[in-house]
Amino acid sequence: MREGVFATENMKKRRVSAADIMAAARKKGYFNIADIDTAVLESDGSISILPAAQKRRLEPKDFNFSPVREGMGYPVYQNGVFLFDNLKSVGFTEQKLAEFLRERGYELRDTELIVINENGRVSVF
Repeated sequence: MREGVFATENMKKRRVSAADIMAAARKKGYFNIADIDTAVLESDGSISILPAAQKRRLEPKDFNFSPVREGMGYPVYQNGVFLFDNLKSVGFTEQKLAEFLRERGYELRDTELIVINENGRVSVF
């Protein structure tokens, strides 16, 4: 497929159907064939998809924006148990975490999982 038009002769030679291309598009999150500009049959038999310009996903670089690296998330509290090695890895203590939770209206007994990433972002579940 090139510029939104099926290359029917090539498709016949390679035994690729429109349904094959549509399935590959769906796997990439495109559910309308009109959203596809180009489809390429790769040497391993897979189909690569290039979306139409207006349908391609925006990325931070499109906004001249550079996201901050969040880093790895570490579970520090799970099923009622503190994971002390992970707490130490992210620079928290049991007391610091409890204070953090209280300030935000959380009760430790009501949480199942607490994850802290390398930048100190806390997620409470």
